[in-house]
Amino acid sequence: MPLGHVGWGSAAAVGVLFAGLLGTAPAHSAPSLSATVTPTPTPSPTPTPEPTPTPTPDPTPTPVPTPTPSPDPTPTLDPRLLAPDVIALPASELSIQNSSDGRRLRFASSLANTGLGPLEVRPNNSRPCPSGQHHSTQIIYRDANVNGRYNLRRDTAVARRPAGCMVYHPYHEHWHFKASARYTLLEPSADRRVVVTSRRKVSFCLRDTDRVPRHIGVWSHPEAFGSCTRRTPQGISVGWMDVYQSFLAGQSLTLPKRLGDGVYCLETVVDPLDQLTETDNENNSSIRALAIRGDRVVRRDQAPCR
Repeated sequence: MPLGHVGWGSAAAVGVLFAGLLGTAPAHSAPSLSATVTPTPTPSPTPTPEPTPTPTPDPTPTPVPTPTPSPDPTPTLDPRLLAPDVIALPASELSIQNSSDGRRLRFASSLANTGLGPLEVRPNNSRPCPSGQHHSTQIIYRDANVNGRYNLRRDTAVARRPAGCMVYHPYHEHWHFKASARYTLLEPSADRRVVVTSRRKVSFCLRDTDRVPRHIGVWSHPEAFGSCTRRTPQGISVGWMDVYQSFLAGQSLTLPKRLGDGVYCLETVVDPLDQLTETDNENNSSIRALAIRGDRVVRRDQAPCR
């Protein structure tokens, strides 16, 4: 009988026979309960790697700031020099002028010298100036006997300082010291002053017009600077003042067309460009309180303008 057609019983016998010959249990026998079971080893946990510490960077050094150099101090005036001290007196001769251009506030200005020596400037060509102008040199007299007072006969040595340019005035036919004064009309308020109108630079021919009011001081120096010419020195003697009357050119401010009535402050500043050497630059301005009522103007108490 072919092997592929052996019956179940014969097949089983053949299987036992093969098993006996091989010395092993039949393939379908159950495993012995006494057999040792080898446990599956638990894998060791993978150690968490310690983080590599980030090194602390070296602190960035704080740069030492470069000190800002202090500006050179203003050189102290040589005490042997008898310098002037030009002050501005409050405006006077107040009036309103009507014209086709509107209203103009007219006024007189007074520049006084209350210093140790005369204010003196001389036209020359020692430095360049724009066309139609001359350079001006300020003359400051030296105190020969160191008594702090100017003496015409003794104090003859001088120091010279550049003092800007002088402008030729064709109507007056002589030189004017440029930027002698500046005028500003201000509207006072609680926290600030509002500029209403201004004339930045006014040129003067500097001369002795009148002595300063007695409440300012009394000096005995004679008049030294008279009428201006094209070549003569100009100046203001100690105890004198140069008065520019209200009818002269430059002695007015144009009022805005819609300027209302009220109290205003008229400020006068002498030497606004700081071209002159003086003993004191902190007293170069004055203020005048005034009230405008249409075409009229009157002085008022100074309190609103202080």
